[in-house]
Amino acid sequence: MLVVSIDGLAPRHITRAAMPALTTLALEGASCFTARTVAPPWTVPAHTSMLRGIDPATHGLSDNTPAPLRTSAPSFLKAAREAGRSTAMFVSWLPLDAVIERDAATQRFVIDSGYDPDDDRRMVDAAIAAVADGGHDLTFVYLVAPDLAGHTQGWDSAEYVDAAGRADADLARLLDAVGDGASVLVTTDHGGLGTDHADQVLDVMETFVVVRAPGRVAAGSGWAAASLLDVTPTVADLCGIAPDPRWEGSSLLGRELPLVDVVMDLLAAGAGVSYRERVTMLDHALQSAALAEADDAGDEMVLACLLHDLGHILGPAGRWGLPGHAEVGARALQPLLAPAIVEPIRRHVAAKRHRVAVEPAYHDRLSLASQMSLVEQGGPLAPNDADAFAAGAFAAEALQLRAYDDEGKVEGLALPPLQTYRGLIADALEPGRPVDPAWARDACRCAECRDPGNDQHLVEPSMLDGWTVVRTDRNGDGLTVTLHHCSGERHVCRIPAAERGDVCAEAWPPEFAQRLRADSTSRTGDLGPFVDQLARRGIALLHDCGVEPGTVLEVGNTVGFVRQTNYGALFDVVAEPDPVNLAFTPLGLPAHTDNPYREPCPTVQLLHCLASASDGGASRFVDGFAVAAGLRQEDPAAFETLTTTDVTFRFHGADVDLRARRPLIEVDRDSTVRAVSVNNRSMEPPAGGRAGTASFYRAYRAFVALLDRDDHAVEITLRPGELVAFDNRRVLHGRRAFRSTERRHLQGCYIDIDAVHSAARRAG
Repeated sequence: MLVVSIDGLAPRHITRAAMPALTTLALEGASCFTARTVAPPWTVPAHTSMLRGIDPATHGLSDNTPAPLRTSAPSFLKAAREAGRSTAMFVSWLPLDAVIERDAATQRFVIDSGYDPDDDRRMVDAAIAAVADGGHDLTFVYLVAPDLAGHTQGWDSAEYVDAAGRADADLARLLDAVGDGASVLVTTDHGGLGTDHADQVLDVMETFVVVRAPGRVAAGSGWAAASLLDVTPTVADLCGIAPDPRWEGSSLLGRELPLVDVVMDLLAAGAGVSYRERVTMLDHALQSAALAEADDAGDEMVLACLLHDLGHILGPAGRWGLPGHAEVGARALQPLLAPAIVEPIRRHVAAKRHRVAVEPAYHDRLSLASQMSLVEQGGPLAPNDADAFAAGAFAAEALQLRAYDDEGKVEGLALPPLQTYRGLIADALEPGRPVDPAWARDACRCAECRDPGNDQHLVEPSMLDGWTVVRTDRNGDGLTVTLHHCSGERHVCRIPAAERGDVCAEAWPPEFAQRLRADSTSRTGDLGPFVDQLARRGIALLHDCGVEPGTVLEVGNTVGFVRQTNYGALFDVVAEPDPVNLAFTPLGLPAHTDNPYREPCPTVQLLHCLASASDGGASRFVDGFAVAAGLRQEDPAAFETLTTTDVTFRFHGADVDLRARRPLIEVDRDSTVRAVSVNNRSMEPPAGGRAGTASFYRAYRAFVALLDRDDHAVEITLRPGELVAFDNRRVLHGRRAFRSTERRHLQGCYIDIDAVHSAARRAG
């Protein structure tokens, strides 16, 4: 299990856009972003409470000076160690280290570099290394970047937001290391206000708890309330350790509800509360949402209307018109919902104050309750503030929400039940990153962003910054994203549904030798099936090509563009008396890659049969991707060796000396095999003959042995008039020997795979 404390991370800065790793983790498990810390909210007392499940009044620490505790209650690390678990801690501050028992951790990694901003990277690197070495049953990692930025630049500064983003990236690295199946708890000790966290106000006292525990905690669930004291018993519960009676908190497990139920329950609580107009809060929410729905204002606006007064339920009881209710509601929702829902909620009170400032007659159209609350909310905005509001992101959406808010107060109106919106709320709570504004601007296909004639970009990279997503509409035709720029500009991005992407490699079907010829395409008809098979299977057969020399060039130039080499654009594969290449002999050839000594290596080879031998000369084709996959499964160490060891391929002739270095098996960043290069005739020995080459040769022999098997091979004798094309990066080819007196004659050429994929996409 992994426990991460991110010092000083205020929930008001946790949004799905700014902290995707943490918020996605929350939606994969259970969360509470309105939890509370302890008093005093200092790092050492709060962490002592977090680690030991007891209040500062019990443990006795009141500031950041370590001192003997007034309790023997164990930390969750100590409790786990005593229960026979392996534990580890990674801490970058000595006062925090001092409050954790000396024998609590099997591995104790502690540094104190004097608040070095690089400390978090060192913590995470060390923790990841421990995981790679086998890991521990329970690991505690302390990250400090947000707290450092808060104290030096302020809890609402750009530097703080950047530090929170770095902490999220560090969390993402830890999550990748432990894997999706690990239990994880992430929390913080306090928030902050200004450059401190001494005052016991909401901005300081509000914290969060996020738990992912596959099989124990349902995804998309949450708690309406949680305490820092609950962390220790929750960790113990997740580790299967009995709670210590000295702990004052209690496990959160079993108390969570689906997040959609948490939201629905909060909305339902408004049924018992009336506005002065005798419209309940629930009726008001439903009326506002129904108005937005009737206007086809989009799902985000409907949800913003439904949830806009949630801060009244979450805030102090009995304070209708609470000046901060918009902010309270927005804070609770922002880690879970998209900004297009949350930000109009945050600004809807300011929208009222703005309208009163710029449109005095609007005041008289407000309900009496709204007029009264306007006074508490600060009255009309000052002229400069009104201008700033109008220029800000989501101003139009906030004003739109405000209009529905004002209209949604009709007594006795028939309304759809709250359950009508359950599915909409559930969909909005689905995990996943919101639309990135830079991506939306970059992906826009409107005439301002793409040239209508050639679809090339007209938007420069410098034009992608400063945008905020204010609305997202999805339909069968794609995505429409409304963006607001910090300069005040708006842009509506038109993003079509995903186009046909790259054709994916397909496994060869059973009895492929028969299928290859049965699926052959006639040259006299549509070449689409031929190109599609070549792109997907890496090999395809064409018949009705005749035996006219040079036909292979015509086919090559029809599908793509013929590549010139030292053999010319066209080469003849025929036994010669003085061959420059073993291909030009009657000898049998093992399965191999053509021309791996070139950079780039030819990607598609076409061979047209003009004459075939009556005895021998059959062509053999092997699916190198399938064989590489088999090697990965049967001998992972050999696969790793062949993907990480570069070898030199060389061809030396009278007028050329061609060389290229590459591994025998090339993989992409996702470890998907993208190319296989095997050619014993042209492969040079690894340099130096060092001891490490033994593992290479062992792996090489294992790979070649698999290539020689028939599991993923087909063998056919090409007939005159047939043409075979194959992906030289995937399909290795060889042949059986034939008598030197036989007149076996093939003509060949090379084209590039990008032309094949282009033709396949266009045909599809």
